[in-house]
Amino acid sequence: MKFSEMSKMRMRDLNSGSRTPFFAMYSKDDIQRFLSNPYRYEKQLRRAVIYMYGASSHFWRLIQYFVGLTDFAYVVEPYKIDPKKTNARILGNNYRKVLNLLAGMNIKNQFKKILTVCLREDVFYGTMHISGDNITIQQLPSDYCAISSVEDGVPNVTFDFTYFDKHKDRLDYYPEEFRLKYENVYKKQLRTRWVELDSPTSFAVKCNSDILHYAMPPFAGLLRELYDLEEYKRLKMRKTGLENYAMLAMMIPLDSNGDWGIDMDKARDFWKNLDAVLPEEVGSVLTPMEINKISFEKSNTADTDTISDAEQHLFTAAGVSSLLFNNESASANALLLSIKNDQSITYGIVKSIGDVINRYLWSQSYGKNFKVNMLNVSAYNSKEVGDSALKAATYGLPMISIYAASQGLGQAELDSMSFLETTVLGLQDVFRPLQSSAQMSSSDTAAAQDSPTDGEPGAPKKDVGELTDSGEQSSEDSDDWG
Repeated sequence: MKFSEMSKMRMRDLNSGSRTPFFAMYSKDDIQRFLSNPYRYEKQLRRAVIYMYGASSHFWRLIQYFVGLTDFAYVVEPYKIDPKKTNARILGNNYRKVLNLLAGMNIKNQFKKILTVCLREDVFYGTMHISGDNITIQQLPSDYCAISSVEDGVPNVTFDFTYFDKHKDRLDYYPEEFRLKYENVYKKQLRTRWVELDSPTSFAVKCNSDILHYAMPPFAGLLRELYDLEEYKRLKMRKTGLENYAMLAMMIPLDSNGDWGIDMDKARDFWKNLDAVLPEEVGSVLTPMEINKISFEKSNTADTDTISDAEQHLFTAAGVSSLLFNNESASANALLLSIKNDQSITYGIVKSIGDVINRYLWSQSYGKNFKVNMLNVSAYNSKEVGDSALKAATYGLPMISIYAASQGLGQAELDSMSFLETTVLGLQDVFRPLQSSAQMSSSDTAAAQDSPTDGEPGAPKKDVGELTDSGEQSSEDSDDWG
């Protein structure tokens, strides 16, 4: 029973009355005040970005763009060994244990959530639930956490145990360490409020690693631009409504002597009948003066789109190209260079996540001679990294694992899939390999070149990123002409 409970991490009990999460919608003036003193208003800034992450599709998409700049590809490398003295069998057994440990961490799924929190709030405070080969990471409430020290390059977490005075029913949802420290340290040692959690099972990952004393959301400065964007949208709606508004005037006729040509009461009755059938966008007035129609249509055809400008300013303030989200005129090469620059920001956080993994790995007896190397790979450069690793492998460098990882095949899957396909299924004998010039004789190569069915003439077509701007334009022109 105890083991089955440990393998499942409980989050809350809905039958005991679930608590509503706290959200805060602050004014623009509040945001300006928070940014003027981020140390004092740390909690308020965190709540503001959490709210905006759910309320603004622009902010959500920006965060997810940076999260998508890595696929958490990694390789396991030997660490501090002498190849001439190391026992290969022992190293191989320990290597298998390391791969099983990393598989239990589910790095590509769990650590993607950590990266999201770091890019949104700056700091992720976490602790591990460990049961057998399964390791589940639980996020700690940020308002009750602080960074107290750094160990092996990884920040340690100090937890405010007054949290359980208010939420004692949640104590069962945390590892046993929390109960022990709550009862034996917090309550007995003069009610010590802040207690450092054990490493390496508890840790912090920070985006702004150069500022450890407080959290500063990396995109908090965009909150003002997001408020401006919403204000521009409201102004445009009001302006559009004003442009669609019109007023009709019903004029009472006058005779040559200046007397009413129709009884005033009858004129008022006719006006009321007209006003009752008009839509909301059209007003009416009863007047003896000559007025026909007043409208508020936009006369300046060159008027700028303020919403588009506000969106442009938003992404410019974020330091990314707005064309990544609404590409109308940018070249592919310019976008790739912009993405590479942004990817370096994400990779810095990914390296910190790798430090968390290695610190826990080195705490295990079988993991002291291995380390995890997080690769700078994403969907945007996997081909480039793969081609580079493959080229290096052709010269004898040990790059097979890096090539496989860049293509989405981890080391655990690399040899297991090879064993399945070759030894178990024998697929190498079932399927005939594709022919290439390296497998053909000179006469076969010449015959293939003379064959009229051998593909298209000319040099192979280049991929995006390999072409110059003029080359891209030529490629598009040739596609247009078919």
